[in-house]
This record gives sequence, C-alpha cells and structure tokens, in this order.
Amino acid sequence: MKSNIQASLEFDFRGKRYAPSIIIDLDAIMQRQGDLNGLHDLLAASIGLDAYRHEYDVMMLEEIIFSEPTGLACSFVHDGRFNFDGFISSWGTLQIRTIIQPIAERHLNISDISKHKEIETALIESYKAGQKKPERKPGRHSDSL
Repeated sequence: MKSNIQASLEFDFRGKRYAPSIIIDLDAIMQRQGDLNGLHDLLAASIGLDAYRHEYDVMMLEEIIFSEPTGLACSFVHDGRFNFDGFISSWGTLQIRTIIQPIAERHLNISDISKHKEIETALIESYKAGQKKPERKPGRHSDSL
C-alpha cells in the first residue's frame, strides 16, 4: 500500500486567511529525495507562493498539521504530528527487505525472511555495509597488482 499523508496549515497575512493543504506521496518523495525536507515549499507552491513573498515568510513560522495517513505512514502520525525520523528509518528498512527477500529465497530457501530475525539482520547489515564507500588504505591500490 502506498504511503500518503495530508499536510496542511493555516495562517493570516494582511487580513487574508491562507489554508494550504496537500496530499503527499511519501514513497515518491523518499525515492526522489531520500528525505522529507521541503514540505513547507510544497504547501507554498500549492497556493502559488514562492520564497520571495512576505506571505511565504509568515507561512514558514507555522507548524504543519498531518492527517489521513495511509500505508506505512499510519504508524507515524499522532495528534497531528508526524514522526519523520521513525518513518524514514522504517521506510528504508522496508526497501532493503524488498531487496534481500529474493536473495534469501534463492540462496537460503527462505520464503519469509521476517520469520528468521538473525538472518534478516545479517542480510540487512551486509546490504548497508555494501552501500558504504570502501576506505582506501594508504599505499595500497587495486590497480598495482
């Protein structure tokens, strides 16, 4: 299921009430950016504001209220607040699980990796270690063999 969330806020500027509200596709943003920064900018764009308007400055002072979560986001919205760090961590782990599950099936004959926590943990750690850039040791070059 897709992870969506509604983000909204309200503010007044020179006697006019603004109430931008958008549905955010969290999966798409995470895949594109790897984080959830810039939500105020998305709200501003939804009502035609850019960073050079005074209304934008006032809007930036307001807290975003989150509601109507779907998918993974449901576990991270409480009383209008969104646990960004928790969602990002869980979303990343879920993405890794979709990569390691076929490997576990192919090489270990495990159809559900979540039932084998120690193996799952080992495969996740291996995946994360493989994502890090290897450190080059001084004086050793792979092309000097």
